[in-house]
Amino acid sequence: MPALTNGRSPTEVLSVPGVARQLAASSASANTVLTTTARRASLYARGADIRYSIGSAAQTASATSHFIGAGERIDVALPATPNIAVIRNATTDGTLEVSELL
Repeated sequence: MPALTNGRSPTEVLSVPGVARQLAASSASANTVLTTTARRASLYARGADIRYSIGSAAQTASATSHFIGAGERIDVALPATPNIAVIRNATTDGTLEVSELL
């Protein structure tokens, strides 16, 4: 966290919602190219535990990729030229709801 200024903690400005995406998480990894100007994303796992991988080129999600449990929401920072890949964690297909934040 940045240093305090005059005893005050800096506040991060909220981002503007961009594209909303619904990414199918099944038994095979699927990559999606996100909007190049998106710098953050809010992720919500619907219907299943999901594994995901984020990077600046095409990604492949696997059993050892980052985990998000069904019903959980997390916010993440994105690199330039963001890509995200998803795969289901077990035997149940799900959807990763992605809200791009500009």
